[in-house]
Amino acid sequence: MRRTLLLAVVLVTAACELTEVTIATPEDVIVAETQVILVLDPGDGGVTLEALAYLHRTQNRSLDDEVSGASVRVSGESGNVVHLVEQDSGAVCLDPPLAINDTLPEYRFDVGSCYQARVAPSPFAPGERLELEVAIPDGRVLASASRVPGAFAFEGLTHDQSQCRLEPDSNYRFRWTPAEDTWAYIADARIEGLPEALADRDIEAPDSLYLLGLSIGREDTEIVFPSQFGVFDYFEEENRDLIRTLQEGLPDGSRAEVAFAATDRNWANWVRGGNFNPSGQIRIPSVFGDGTGAFATATQRRVWVVSSGRVEDRPPLCGSAEP
Repeated sequence: MRRTLLLAVVLVTAACELTEVTIATPEDVIVAETQVILVLDPGDGGVTLEALAYLHRTQNRSLDDEVSGASVRVSGESGNVVHLVEQDSGAVCLDPPLAINDTLPEYRFDVGSCYQARVAPSPFAPGERLELEVAIPDGRVLASASRVPGAFAFEGLTHDQSQCRLEPDSNYRFRWTPAEDTWAYIADARIEGLPEALADRDIEAPDSLYLLGLSIGREDTEIVFPSQFGVFDYFEEENRDLIRTLQEGLPDGSRAEVAFAATDRNWANWVRGGNFNPSGQIRIPSVFGDGTGAFATATQRRVWVVSSGRVEDRPPLCGSAEP
C-alpha cells in the first residue's frame, strides 16, 4: 500500500509544471485632497478665503514622492479665479485636510506637496459653485466641482469682537441657523492653558488640546461646549481623565478657539465611516480625471472663549450656562 501511494505521488508531481507568474506593478495615482473654507467675520460681515490642497501619490511613500510644479486653480461662477501657491519642500499643511481628528494616516505629514492660498476679502461667496482644476507637469489633469454651503449665524450668542466668556467649570450651548447645501457641521476646538488651570486637580494635560464635535444633517444646529466635544477621544486612556473633567465645563483660566464649519457633500463623503468596516474609512471621491481625491468646501465661523469668574477687562458672557 505504501509503495502504491508513493508511486501515485511521484506520478502526480511529475505531471505538474511550474507556471511563470508576472505581478503587475500597481498604477501610481495622484491624489488631490483640496478644501476651500470661507471664514465669516461676525464683526463687519466680511469673508476670508482659506484654501489648501494636499497632493500626494498612491505609491512610494517617501520624502521624494512630492507632486511639485502643479497648477492648482479654483474658479467660481462669478468669474473670479484663485491660484494656490506651492509651499516649500517638506512644509506641513496648516491642518490635516478633510480630517476628522486623527483618522488620516500619519504619512500625510511626511510626503506629498502642499499648496495654499489666503485671500481677504474672498472673491467667492457662500452658496457659489466652484470648480477645481489641478494640472500636473507630466500632462495629467484632475478636476472637480462643489457648491459652497450657505452662510449661517449664531443665535443668542453675546460676544465682543468674536470673544466671549464662560463662568469657570460651566458649559454653553451654541446654536446657529441652518446653512443651505450643508451635509454636516464640524465643530472643533483648540483649548490652551489647561496645565495651569488644572494644576490643583492632579490631572495631566497637554499645553494645547484639540477636540472635535459633530452635528450631522442640515437641521442639527446646536452643540454644547465643551461637554459634547471630544467624543472620539473619550475612550482613549491617555486623555480619559481630562475629557471626563471637561464634561463639567471649561476650567478657570483656560481658553479656547472654537470653530464651526458647515461642510458640503464632498467633505462628508470623503471622511465618512461605515457601521463596520475592518478596512477603515469608506471614502467616496469627488475628484476625477487623471487621479482621485476630494474637493470640499465649507463656510465657517470662529469664536474665542475664555473661562473666568472675573468681569474686569474680560469679554461678556457668551450667554446662560448650560445646566
